[in-house]
Amino acid sequence: MSSTIDVRQGSQPSYAGVRVGVMAVGEHQGVRKARLMIRSDRENKRVDLAAGDTEDLFGVATVTLDEVRPEPGGRGAVTITFRDAGA
Repeated sequence: MSSTIDVRQGSQPSYAGVRVGVMAVGEHQGVRKARLMIRSDRENKRVDLAAGDTEDLFGVATVTLDEVRPEPGGRGAVTITFRDAGA
């Protein structure tokens, strides 16, 4: 199963018991990126992903950063897709 959502910077959607906080959205050297804080009840990690990158959610699912939309002087947004592990 998968789920694609649009998320504003500062939001913390969850999937399969894992929260994914969108900490920062921007562009660096021509590459659009987002910094995510990924947290479960037992683990957490901070990752910087470029558009198209995928990150493991502690073995239960993955998150893919589909699109990054920075906003000058404001909070940007991203489109992310969650996929169950093994899907």
